[in-house]
Amino acid sequence: MTRRVIVIGAGPGGLAAAMLLAKAGLDVRVIERQPHVGGRTSTLVRDGFRFDLGPTFFLYPRVLREIFAATGHDLDREAPMTRLDPQYHLVFGGGGGLRCTHDVAAMQAQIAELDAADAANFPRFLDDNREKLARFRCCLERPFLGVKDLLSPELIRLLPLLRPWLSLDGELGRYFRDPRLRLAFSFQSKYLGMSPFNCPSLFSILSFLEYEHGVWHPEGGCGAVSRAMARVAEGLGATISLDEDVTAIRFVGRRAVGVQTTKGDYDCDALVINADFARAMTRLAPDAIRRRWTDRKIEASASPARRSCSISASKGVRSSWPTTPSTLHRTTRRTSTRSNSDTSSRRTTRRSTCRTPASPTSRSPRRATAPSMSCCRSPTSTRTSIGGARRGVTAGSPSTS
Repeated sequence: MTRRVIVIGAGPGGLAAAMLLAKAGLDVRVIERQPHVGGRTSTLVRDGFRFDLGPTFFLYPRVLREIFAATGHDLDREAPMTRLDPQYHLVFGGGGGLRCTHDVAAMQAQIAELDAADAANFPRFLDDNREKLARFRCCLERPFLGVKDLLSPELIRLLPLLRPWLSLDGELGRYFRDPRLRLAFSFQSKYLGMSPFNCPSLFSILSFLEYEHGVWHPEGGCGAVSRAMARVAEGLGATISLDEDVTAIRFVGRRAVGVQTTKGDYDCDALVINADFARAMTRLAPDAIRRRWTDRKIEASASPARRSCSISASKGVRSSWPTTPSTLHRTTRRTSTRSNSDTSSRRTTRRSTCRTPASPTSRSPRRATAPSMSCCRSPTSTRTSIGGARRGVTAGSPSTS
């Protein structure tokens, strides 16, 4: 008998899980409470234009290409994308700007207009982060489920390279003395809901990814990627039920055996939750069976002082199937906190003007010196972290989103 899997939520993570599980020959049903797929990566259509409701451009497509390839499909054919150049235009409140580009020589010339010494360090910044990503990638693409994972010999050997004693801003101070440049290569920490003054130095790889692997605009907006994933999943045999809300999970002991929805009941052998973690746990899973994430702990985590940017979790999938790609079993629990100490003097304003036709070695700065910045994008600029599914069974790298 074919094993039955239910996926709650048709966001990128749930759709990635559905694609891989359906390819493995399982009976997959995705249940989505909205009338469309995409979750936070969905689209609003008005007056012949599509507007991305969440992420507005796409980073690091390698992971998603691997997921499509594992199911026998080509991401670039299913969801064509254009690499943006310039990636975006940064305008600093204190004067100056950057039209950020992956052309190293052109980028150096622009940096030199702000600080000639910093321009000479730009290639070194890229080289160092290229090595950091290459050596740390194996750790990024595996789960950290406990203290033992953090104390693995492999990770400990990487500590001198990661410099965990430095913040992201402190790490960038090793390359750029101009505070405008440190801001240009650190505002990406906002994708994680973190201040560059508190964010770990590891995340200098976020801006590196933009210059090394590109900032991409999917044709039709980022929602087009979600729609392509849904189309592939259905082609592989998965069923996607839209406009259907899950109201309860049925348990036998601590094992999920089915769900109740606004339209019916479904039995399952495994369950993948791709919904918002806190909302799903408190609504659908009894507090008594949650040993770690109790209602009390979730409520404390959601306080203003400890705002969670994202928590990724998989519940119910414990077995493995020989034909399932190994990327399916990379499950992450990720918690990022927002700092209230990030002062208004360094508030970043980002303006998106995306309208897509519906048809086809320096000291660290003081906080007070950090400049303001606006990020202006061309009419076709967009961003996302779909490259790694944000919730549920993940398929590789972070999301940075």
